[in-house]
Amino acid sequence: MTALFVAAALLLVHAYIGYPLSLLLLALFRPASGPAGPGRPEETPLPTVTLLVSAYNEERCLGAKLENCAAIDYPRDRLRTIVVSDGSSDATEAIARAWAGRGVELIALPGRRGKVACLNEVVPTLASDLVVMSDANSMYEPDALRRLVAHFGSEEIGCVCGQLAYTNPRRQAAGEGERIYWGYEGLIKRLESRLGSLLGANGAIYAYRRSLFRQVDPLTFCDDVIPIRVAMARYRVIYDSGARCTEETAPEEVELRRRRRHASFGMRSMRLVMREAVAAGRWLLVYQCLSHRVLRWLGGVALLLMAAVTPWLPAPWRLPALGVQGGFYALAATGWALDRLGLRFRPAYLAYYVLAIHAAGLTGLWRLLSGTDAPHWEPRQ
Repeated sequence: MTALFVAAALLLVHAYIGYPLSLLLLALFRPASGPAGPGRPEETPLPTVTLLVSAYNEERCLGAKLENCAAIDYPRDRLRTIVVSDGSSDATEAIARAWAGRGVELIALPGRRGKVACLNEVVPTLASDLVVMSDANSMYEPDALRRLVAHFGSEEIGCVCGQLAYTNPRRQAAGEGERIYWGYEGLIKRLESRLGSLLGANGAIYAYRRSLFRQVDPLTFCDDVIPIRVAMARYRVIYDSGARCTEETAPEEVELRRRRRHASFGMRSMRLVMREAVAAGRWLLVYQCLSHRVLRWLGGVALLLMAAVTPWLPAPWRLPALGVQGGFYALAATGWALDRLGLRFRPAYLAYYVLAIHAAGLTGLWRLLSGTDAPHWEPRQ
């Protein structure tokens, strides 16, 4: 029982602390990559770019998104903006059509098939040098596209991920947890970028060479699979925190729904790309997939296992283990109760947030094992 408890605890420690430390050590032996790519000669035209905005029932925010696209600082003759509608049933497609005179194209695919299936159909038809992925609720800073594109002056670069920053104007408790989580993820992205193998991208803002795109299983995350496959093709996948976009934080139920989907789709994605990475002999990528993704999603299993075996631990271990776990769960319960009363105590809410995302991960894993997940996403409401 002691061995099981220690193994579960080490799984959590490695996933959240050991992995970033190992990246830091590995990065010490690699030269740092600057935030901007090498300058391109003045006479060399900027690459052509297709900005893909994936949308399903996004009437609430699509108009603002297209206004934001119109403000992007990039030559219009080098930029193509396409809204890809996945069988939207609201005014999404009407809003996109209204922008036809301002350079926005609509590809309205019939039926609900899921984001990845839509991309599998659309991306192979494109002729641009680069593809930039975006969401309907992600607002780009004017120079974001130029900053992403600047890196592709180097032939070594295959994919660049920008920074998604969350705003929380309604002061939602879940928003605070989300912002702290993504701040932590930003640190890991910087370390992975130093190694040239950023593990996955944020679907709100990343660019890749169109020629490197391969069909993606609709029940996986393209935002994980595409960058990892680019890295396996011996191109660098990097992070530029200066290429920024913003989103409003989601309500708690929306965030937890996303976490459930991430766990089920993400594990399937990792199974696919790890198999490909092993075949290609890309052992650093295998290590990253295990540490950054698989062990994270097994965190809920580790918490359950630790709780289950604690009563059978040897006496010197039992009481400290009970005390630490009991204190954590009591703090999480306090955070849950205070949030329902409209009160805020950050340490308590963060304990609850951590517990909630691991519970969502367990639900997602169950959906994966039971085959009950579906290739669809829901807009934030």
